[in-house]
Amino acid sequence: MNYVKINGISFDATVAISSIEENFNVLDGDNVGRNSGNGRMIRDVLGSFIGHKITFFNGKDNAAFDALWDYLKQHSADDYVMLEAASGQSSISYQAYYTSGSRKLRTAAEGVNYWDEIEVNFIPIAPQIVR
Repeated sequence: MNYVKINGISFDATVAISSIEENFNVLDGDNVGRNSGNGRMIRDVLGSFIGHKITFFNGKDNAAFDALWDYLKQHSADDYVMLEAASGQSSISYQAYYTSGSRKLRTAAEGVNYWDEIEVNFIPIAPQIVR
């Protein structure tokens, strides 16, 4: 299963995905720190946030690839998007935001740019694993 949906829209039917990198970050709250007496770490775990860095590539449909880029730019200022992505042997769905995206130019011909890859790092709004 190698797919992604953003706000319920599947882009991998017309745009290929070259990689999905799944990550997790455990974030602590304000009460984290070292005990001044014994140096023991005191955790204030808010939860574990599971996110995805996704690299799309332009297979054969330049218009669909440009449409994906335009969609990502348009929704970059939203509070969040709903992301559904491969996770393990199934999928995970969560509210995510992204603060940047990049794309690489493959070639240009007759006034048309042909882009190669788009990379976006989706960061979860809320933790998926909590104590």
